[in-house]
Amino acid sequence: MNGATNGNGAAHLPSKQKAAQFDPKTKSVQINDVPKQSTFAHGDVSRGGSTEERMLTLALVEIPTIKSDEILVKVHAASLCHSDLMLFEPNDQGLVLGEAGPFTMGHEACGTVIETGSEVKGFKAGQKVGWLPIVDCCFDCEECQIHNLYCERGTSKVQGMTVDGYFQQYCAIAWRNAVHIPEDMDLDSCAPLFCAGCTAFNAVTDTIAELKGEPGSTWIAVVGCGGLGHLGIQYLKASGYKVIGIDLSPAALEEAKSLGADHVFSPKTDSDYVQQVRKITGKGCHAAINYTNSVQAYTSSPDLLRMNGVLMVTGIPQKPLQFQAMDLSMTRIRVRGSNNGTTPRLEKCIEFSHKHGIKPHVTQFELDDFSKMVEMMESGKATGRLGVLFK
Repeated sequence: MNGATNGNGAAHLPSKQKAAQFDPKTKSVQINDVPKQSTFAHGDVSRGGSTEERMLTLALVEIPTIKSDEILVKVHAASLCHSDLMLFEPNDQGLVLGEAGPFTMGHEACGTVIETGSEVKGFKAGQKVGWLPIVDCCFDCEECQIHNLYCERGTSKVQGMTVDGYFQQYCAIAWRNAVHIPEDMDLDSCAPLFCAGCTAFNAVTDTIAELKGEPGSTWIAVVGCGGLGHLGIQYLKASGYKVIGIDLSPAALEEAKSLGADHVFSPKTDSDYVQQVRKITGKGCHAAINYTNSVQAYTSSPDLLRMNGVLMVTGIPQKPLQFQAMDLSMTRIRVRGSNNGTTPRLEKCIEFSHKHGIKPHVTQFELDDFSKMVEMMESGKATGRLGVLFK
């Protein structure tokens, strides 16, 4: 153990835990029993044996022992994020993901504190917590005030993307990433708030900051009504704004309507949806928040906007985006960006979600069905979020 700790919950941990692990070499997922205190490092195949045994040995990780600035958490629920799929495909965003040995996937979760390191402040065993996934950053530099991924140290890592994440029952987190979850919030459905939720919330608040009109007469398009979008709609309606949902999925559009979207359209079946949006809003939406990973959805989003409208870039496609220079230079559109943010912003998201009863739609699976979850998300058939409950 690195440094003194508080609490003795770790003394009663089971000897094994199951984990959904990504192997960068094969671009595949394995569901492995992960032994505690394994004596075999990644890549140690000195014992020989069958290929399957060696694969298991390659993926061995310990139930974590915490450092002085970390919290050991028993994960109650973890959910799959669309950006997890970036592990399986090449990207043009300059992201290097999973270049070392196998690691546990997942970067949005919630759970209960088991043990705290000696430097941890404000948390104790038994408390309900959620957290952000960036580790090995300083939290204090100018860059960390915007996003910890770009810490001036240049050492930041993303749990679940380069190092062990949360599709396992016990994990170690940086205490400065953590926030308290109110006692009356249900942990079963909370996990998506700690990536999808805070990302959707920040995109909404960043968009609102760009607008001047009264909420009741201000139109905002939500492009992509699924994992992030179904939360974005709830945050916008709780803030009093008029919402138009855009999605290709009939199920996502039905859910958007049930969550309060004033109008919904599918570019697939509503060929004149842009004209309809302009008719409804007068001159076009005041803003559009794009939660998708689709370049085509971004290309068509400016058509939804009125003069000087805001396009909020939130979803991350695998390929670069292109915008017309004339549109930008003549301020026909203003392009802004938003992300999952920092811990202070996460606290505001949880407070707002608690106050207004914002709840993610989560379809729960067993960890053994993790590959099925990935396939559903890749196919675009999932509505809301897909998650795992640990019992």
